[in-house]
Amino acid sequence: MKKLIVVLIVFVLLSIAIFSFAAVGYHQRPTTILFLGDSIAEGIAGMSPISERERYAYYAVVGTRNNYKFINQAVSGSRSRDLLKRIKREDTDVKISRTRIQQADIIHVSILGNDLLLNDLGEIIIKAAQEDFTIIDNIVANSSQIFAEIVWCLKALNPNATLFFQNVYNPIFEDSWLITQSARNQLDALGIEPSQYRELAGILLIKLNGIMSDYLKENPDAFYLMDAFSEFDRLYQEDPEWGRDLISVDCVHPSFAGHAVLADMTQAKLEEIGLAKPQKALKNYKEMKKEQLNRLYKDELDVNTASVLIDKAKSCPEVTKTYFQAIKGKLPSY
Repeated sequence: MKKLIVVLIVFVLLSIAIFSFAAVGYHQRPTTILFLGDSIAEGIAGMSPISERERYAYYAVVGTRNNYKFINQAVSGSRSRDLLKRIKREDTDVKISRTRIQQADIIHVSILGNDLLLNDLGEIIIKAAQEDFTIIDNIVANSSQIFAEIVWCLKALNPNATLFFQNVYNPIFEDSWLITQSARNQLDALGIEPSQYRELAGILLIKLNGIMSDYLKENPDAFYLMDAFSEFDRLYQEDPEWGRDLISVDCVHPSFAGHAVLADMTQAKLEEIGLAKPQKALKNYKEMKKEQLNRLYKDELDVNTASVLIDKAKSCPEVTKTYFQAIKGKLPSY
């Protein structure tokens, strides 16, 4: 009887130890976030120097300040059809997509921009000025089918992952090189001034971004929409100078500040749905920005004063605005 009791005690103690070890191991496993899509998500275009990519690109900002394991498999130039092809592709030694999709806790996708930009944007805007939306409507019709398949494939590969899809912001201002001189001449002949280019581009992007919003109307809980279009436009309306600062000098990609805004949008949603800890993320973000100030700008500005202002910030967007206001016009020392 005593032997039986001893065996039972040992069994119980081992069970508790195994359970505790498993629980601790699970608790310590970092959340994995996978980024897919185009050059905006890839975070290389517009980065200068490229060595600062993982301190500025939004995928790395989100990953670092939340202590996530972050993986970036976005590819510049990707259209929706290119992304779908990669999702469907079997893993190879150098191109691992499927396994990472299956293992991710969060999947964040930036797509659709190149479905528009890799066409003749000038011609599409000229047609829009004439209230002819045939080209953009055809693009939307085709891309809508592909987008639906992307969502279906991601859910089939990983039904437990939390999906984020980021729509397309408006990068067009009156001096944008995306509107060629030939297109400008034709628009001028139609009585369209450069100050109207952004509004025309906005009409096209509302149609394009409707692919995501319309999908959500039919499938309300399919994914979380990161409405970059509305956020960038809101910030531009509030402060045109800051709104322009969100776009890189290449007139297409997000600037460092634009990446920060995209990161802050995602951060807010992660916190809202309980996948991120606000105070921890804010603390980490402050440390990230102060580290950059000390490393890159100690000879260009009063780092101590800027750091104090960052420490006083109550939110990630406030840290973002404070940091980029501090370094505006300053040359970093790399």
